[in-house]
Amino acid sequence: MKKAGIGIPTIQDRARQALVKSALEPEWESRFESTSYGFRPGRSAHDAIGRIYIAINQGQYYVLDAGARRSGMK
Repeated sequence: MKKAGIGIPTIQDRARQALVKSALEPEWESRFESTSYGFRPGRSAHDAIGRIYIAINQGQYYVLDAGARRSGMK
């Protein structure tokens, strides 16, 4: 990926990224659980907190917070 002087992707690169995103996102969004909130369009941390509040009030006490990290990579 070419950088425009100060490490910012060029307009052409940004256009390509947007094109790939618009092609892949609908397929992958359909595979996510409806209760998944991380880095999803139209969802925020506030939405997740609201869902947790509703779940607790309904007697559900399990909340999963997970992350992924590359190991062994430098």
